[in-house]
Amino acid sequence: MPTLTEADNGRTVDLRVDETVDVSLPENATSGHRWAVDRLDPGIVEADEAKPHYPSGAVGSGGRVSFSFKSTRPGSGEVSLKHWRHFEGEASVTQRFHFRLNAKA
Repeated sequence: MPTLTEADNGRTVDLRVDETVDVSLPENATSGHRWAVDRLDPGIVEADEAKPHYPSGAVGSGGRVSFSFKSTRPGSGEVSLKHWRHFEGEASVTQRFHFRLNAKA
C-alpha cells in the first residue's frame, strides 16, 4: 500500500480494485486549518475518515493527518484535498493536494 506525502502532489497512482493508497500530510489543528476531502470520483474511489497523529500531545503542536482511499471499481478518477478552516469557507483554503487514481481489475 503506497503512502503519498506533500511531495507527491499531482501524482498518478495505479492500483488494483480493492487496494488502498494512504495520504499523509502535515497539519496543526490548533490553527483551525484542517485537511479535508474536497472532491473525489465516488464510483471509483471511497475515502475513510481522517486520522490525526499528534505525537507530542503538547498544546499548539503540529503533527500529521492520514487519509486512506480505496479503489472500488476499474476506472480513473481524481482525489482532491484542501487545507482550510471549514467555518470560514472556501476563502480560507491555504493549500490543495490532489492525485489521480487508475484502478484496474
